[in-house]
Amino acid sequence: MRKKLFTLFSVALLLALLLLSAGCAKHDVTPDAGEPASDNEPAGSSEPAGSSEAEGIPQRQDGERFEDVIILEGMEETVHYEHVRNDAIGFEMDYDYELFERHSQADGERFVSSYDDPGDPENYLEVRYNPQDAAAVAAAVSEALSQTYEISRNDSFQLDRVGSCIRIDASEVKGGGWMPDLLQMVYIIPAADGCRVATAHYAIEAAEGFGRRFHYFMDTFSVIACQGENRISDEQAVSAVKNYCTIQNPDLQNIAGDGEQPVYWDIEASDENEIVVVFRSYTGSLNRYHIDPISGNTYVTEFVPGITSAEQRTEESLNVWDYLF
Repeated sequence: MRKKLFTLFSVALLLALLLLSAGCAKHDVTPDAGEPASDNEPAGSSEPAGSSEAEGIPQRQDGERFEDVIILEGMEETVHYEHVRNDAIGFEMDYDYELFERHSQADGERFVSSYDDPGDPENYLEVRYNPQDAAAVAAAVSEALSQTYEISRNDSFQLDRVGSCIRIDASEVKGGGWMPDLLQMVYIIPAADGCRVATAHYAIEAAEGFGRRFHYFMDTFSVIACQGENRISDEQAVSAVKNYCTIQNPDLQNIAGDGEQPVYWDIEASDENEIVVVFRSYTGSLNRYHIDPISGNTYVTEFVPGITSAEQRTEESLNVWDYLF
């Protein structure tokens, strides 16, 4: 009897082990690579072969329009975008064509609020090319903005499509501890051929709305190769020389602004080989900045009426590309 019970026990144990082994084997089997996913898997759990983040970015043509949804002030908003592709400057980006107007120039793109005067806007995003190294441009921009603002700089700010860039935030009055009427946010995106500089300008009362919208624009920004030769325009030349002079003498901004002293910057001559910007100082001296419109290399001459008998070249030199922002 004991022998019979032992035999039955052994058979039961053997059957249990066989069943356990079969169950384990079933869970350890790897499906064949060509076998379709089980119906029990959640939809979208498997990525298509060869998919990548880059392939997920739509390839659009310049001027192509489409819709997208953003979150603004905690609410979903449908945005009507237009794609921008600028081969001369070397970038692509999407902007909201219902709320902004695109103004294209040979040396840059400007996206101005539809509510602003295009000739004197407060709320706009401007994109320009600069052949200089991103770090050098960031240093010049920081120095210029710090004359008026308390700035904060992030050298590893992340944008969705370009990755790391330099972002300079000018949203506090220098030495004041409060926000100014007009704010700036500068994105300096490094590239193999220099950098792209995108500057967002907006009024303090529109900071939440325009600031967020410009950030959404920048998250669609990508760098492409420049086609053709980039030249400095007359407008850029004047702006760069003014920025340079203001950095050298921060008091100039207030002196020029009060209108009591005849201080100005203007184009005196311009052709394919040279742009000459004249700066009339409050001291009465006339400084002329002789600019190579391709390289940006600049030398300076000076004439002081009643003191010097003729124009004289100074030891001063600069590259105006460093002062375009």
